[in-house]
Amino acid sequence: MKKILFLAVLVSGFPVLGAAQNNCTIGQQVPIQLMQQELKRNFKVLKKENPPIYYLSYIYQESVQHQLTATYGGISTEYSWTTGDIEVQARAGSPKMDNTRSLRGERDDWSTLYSSVSTPYDLDKKGFLASLWRLTNSAALKAQENFARVKNNVRNMAVNKDQSDDFVFPPVSLFCHEEPLQEIDLQKVKELLLPISQMTKGKKTILDSSFSFSTRQGHRYFVDSRGTQIKTPFSFIRLTYSLYGRGADGMEISRFGDYNLRSMADLPTAQKLAADVQKSMDELEALAVAPEGIPDSAPVILKGRAAAVFAHEVMGHRLEGDDQKNASSGQTLTGKVGQQVISPLITITAEPTLKEFNQEPLRGYYEYDDEGVKAQAVTLIEKGILKNFMMKSSPIEGFSLSNGHGRKSIGLRAAARMSVLRVKAEKTISYDELEQKLLAEIKRQNKPYGYIVEDLSGGFTFTTSSMPQSFKLETKMVYKVYPDGKKELVRGLDIVGTPLVSFSRIVAAADDDTIFNGSCGSTSGWVPQSNISPSLLFESMELEKSAKSHYKPPILPAPDIKKEKKK
Repeated sequence: MKKILFLAVLVSGFPVLGAAQNNCTIGQQVPIQLMQQELKRNFKVLKKENPPIYYLSYIYQESVQHQLTATYGGISTEYSWTTGDIEVQARAGSPKMDNTRSLRGERDDWSTLYSSVSTPYDLDKKGFLASLWRLTNSAALKAQENFARVKNNVRNMAVNKDQSDDFVFPPVSLFCHEEPLQEIDLQKVKELLLPISQMTKGKKTILDSSFSFSTRQGHRYFVDSRGTQIKTPFSFIRLTYSLYGRGADGMEISRFGDYNLRSMADLPTAQKLAADVQKSMDELEALAVAPEGIPDSAPVILKGRAAAVFAHEVMGHRLEGDDQKNASSGQTLTGKVGQQVISPLITITAEPTLKEFNQEPLRGYYEYDDEGVKAQAVTLIEKGILKNFMMKSSPIEGFSLSNGHGRKSIGLRAAARMSVLRVKAEKTISYDELEQKLLAEIKRQNKPYGYIVEDLSGGFTFTTSSMPQSFKLETKMVYKVYPDGKKELVRGLDIVGTPLVSFSRIVAAADDDTIFNGSCGSTSGWVPQSNISPSLLFESMELEKSAKSHYKPPILPAPDIKKEKKK
């Protein structure tokens, strides 16, 4: 191994990273051997083409997946499958300008060449190599065609302000980490979900419900023309439930619960799950008869999970490096490094190396990103001052290297994306004290009431320059809070505003860090992602009416299950 490491350094001129957690030998991995063999053979020819393919990478991803859904005491979905996907990415031109450059006035092509192949358990070496050869040939031609589009686009468009190169070669890494796949007992999951799912039968308020269990486990292999060879594991095990209803005025209402698990041993008990579902059912019934809120501007607490969603949607996307370089982007934070951009109370970091928090696994954890760069923790905003951005291997002005945030779905090019986004407060108080501060703020502003938002869903945030740099997030549970502390559940309100103004109005934070685990969709596809934030008090936020359906609840009553059983 030492000889391999030494040769890699000597040939590439780059340091080799990531040997600390090796628990297998990268050169002995059959997919790595085959990919390296075919890459060397193909790259030897392609780098001499006109325009040259100056960089080539292969990804092979094998996974075993399970999906089970229970509805009203029955199984509506149950299947397991194994997939093996191989992908080829080629860069034509040079690091200064290549086929991946964003086109102005035209639609970008974010796709890569990929296909499904047999898994290494019954690996057909000839078929595997043939797939690599076929995909490489197509990927090279596609890269050259797109490079021609890029050159034509550059000729016809005004000069972009950011003249950074399109690519920087990542450090060479030799890294091998494997984990055995966990055994999944679907029968145990059925025994848990089937009786719980019957709780929603015959409930007038619940129009639909689902209880789902899903897993995705496997390994990812990466090689490139610089000499990087990586094998890393991934494991996502999740149980969720969703309840849907409609108020008398047609407004759609919902409640949701999720459990992100390290193993089957972390499944919630039947008692725990039943109690959580009952709480959600009670909340749905309360929402069905709650009064509709009115547009307002007032002091607001975003509680735990809601604050985490808010940080992701409103500030997280604007801290992704691609946003600063793309001339079509709103570039909210471009040119502001070293400046105070939000409340000095707040620090925001990206921590893909954080595997779990408060004993809950974080979906945004990974060891290497999708460009073969080692994951790195990054301080993005420190005490309100902008310090850094999440970066892939495409430089921007002032930031020349990737910090391991190039992420994507299979079949798409990587973009600078969030991993584990964490909001930290320089000073915290208990949540009860935070509510007291809310009441004091309501009185200070002589407002009739303020709000506590307990749950937010994703909404949308505009980041393109053709649209206003604003956001709109849908509240799922929001309480109107009166100066005497009385709370009243209301519905039908969305939080709206602009990012810099909203984040500058944070005046206090609690000590109740809360996780929101999910998946984020963008130009490079869906990626698993995590957000951590304490509850936050805002001096003022604007709320406006939500869009709603105009359909009435069902005219027919729900079946009486108890009477049906007696017949």
